[in-house]
Amino acid sequence: MWSLGGRFITKVGDGESAGRFALVQTLAFRTSEPPLHVHHREDEAWYLLDGAMTFYVDVQAIEATAGSFVFAPTSIPHTFTVGREPTRVLVFASPAGFERFAAELGERASSDVPSAALAMPGPDVIGLVAERYGIQIVGPPRRVSALG
Repeated sequence: MWSLGGRFITKVGDGESAGRFALVQTLAFRTSEPPLHVHHREDEAWYLLDGAMTFYVDVQAIEATAGSFVFAPTSIPHTFTVGREPTRVLVFASPAGFERFAAELGERASSDVPSAALAMPGPDVIGLVAERYGIQIVGPPRRVSALG
């Protein structure tokens, strides 16, 4: 599906893991760059398959390329920028739930070509849905990627 400015393929969701974790393969673009946010229910982690991203976890900036693993524990503010489009990344969430958040905001992908309307939802939309999943928006997105 296309959601949150990128392409999401759920590999393992709450149904397959009894709610313990989710694994989502994501194709990330600059349109995927989220506002600064906090997950109050789950830890989140990323493993880059290819491409480049910069993660901001609390006060730390982490430049990541293929083979990098980045972890954001529950209740720690984080965001990221995409330095190379597209970047392929595995997103882990424990416990599961993040995949349902992405699905609620997304649309079924009918092809590998992004929808012309591909974009991160605005704060009025994303904030309301995020709240239902224990995600709190705490600041704006970062707009400049450190990697290019």
